[in-house]
Amino acid sequence: MSVRLRAIVERRRMLVARAGVERGQLAAQAGCLRASLAFTDLAWRGYRLAKSHPLALAVTAAALVAVGPGKWLRLGYRGGLIVLGVLRLVKTFKRLRS
Repeated sequence: MSVRLRAIVERRRMLVARAGVERGQLAAQAGCLRASLAFTDLAWRGYRLAKSHPLALAVTAAALVAVGPGKWLRLGYRGGLIVLGVLRLVKTFKRLRS
């Protein structure tokens, strides 16, 4: 193997190792950002969903206006409590089954 080819191969190895280190550093930094950008991602997905289904958005807004926000909030709170209760039961049954 020629000296020039060996130098190219060695440089490639060094660059691959450096890229691995930089990838690890980027992953560590991205982990910190991921948590702070979670809400932004949720808002963006909601915007895209509303944009792709304008009729559903209009019906939801009309229902919110007709029934009133207080009743929807109470219903959402109760629904959330029911979901949490069901999830706890599922976890308990899984533990008992294991």
